[in-house]
Amino acid sequence: MPHEIDYQDYQMALQFDKRASRLGALEPLVNVLIDGLHLGIESRVLDIGSGTGRLGLLLHDKLPQGSVVGIDSGRGMLRLAREKTLQRGVENFWLVRGEAESLPFQPRVFGSVCMMMSFHHFADPEQATREIHRILKRQGSLSSLDPVLNEPRDSEDKRLNEAIEEAFQEAHGPDFRFFTVAQLQDLYTQAGFAIESCQVNEVSFDQKGIEGIPMGPHWNQVRENLWFRREKELLKKYEQEYFNFRTEGGQVMVKGRARWAIVRAVKS
Repeated sequence: MPHEIDYQDYQMALQFDKRASRLGALEPLVNVLIDGLHLGIESRVLDIGSGTGRLGLLLHDKLPQGSVVGIDSGRGMLRLAREKTLQRGVENFWLVRGEAESLPFQPRVFGSVCMMMSFHHFADPEQATREIHRILKRQGSLSSLDPVLNEPRDSEDKRLNEAIEEAFQEAHGPDFRFFTVAQLQDLYTQAGFAIESCQVNEVSFDQKGIEGIPMGPHWNQVRENLWFRREKELLKKYEQEYFNFRTEGGQVMVKGRARWAIVRAVKS
């Protein structure tokens, strides 16, 4: 049975990596995230939620005398990431299995921490942020790229944010949490970080099919849930502020936008 579970995890990792390779819309944001790390040639960077190693492998070239450590809880993800490092002969990217809420490192050992599309998966984001603060050197930096929801202006906006989060939890489990920009910044400051910069990026889509839209099937699930529950006003707001899905000639047409925040914070 363990071998069967490992095989399933590995196949899921392959599928995840294949989908991620098609998300060209996020490439400019990933470049901004990396540039914001202000890496030196000897920097030591921790990539939390490293998945299949996509970000770590981009970073290692920039650290000829430094290193990247990737940590993830998924066995299948780590197995695929290790295969990539071996195939490419990468010698300064190491992988560790573990949880963000209990990082297996001594205090003050990393100069930088980066997270790409991982913060919203943490079971306890408050504890994870405290752990990041613990393992960073003084004046060390935390940089993250994550999807964010609009700041709620009234009770209806709050209900819409809850409906979006609920749809994503159907796929990713009850620990999945969406944040607004204000909530992200508050998490960092509560853990002892000073916010250095926060860049909010809106990416628009107007296309056939959901291919290439980050987390596209889950955004469609939001629409389906609201339609099924006959929450017409909330659905209308969702289509105005996020995504509109319609069918033309048997083809799904998608028009809408999503927002990502790149936050850089420094340990005081």
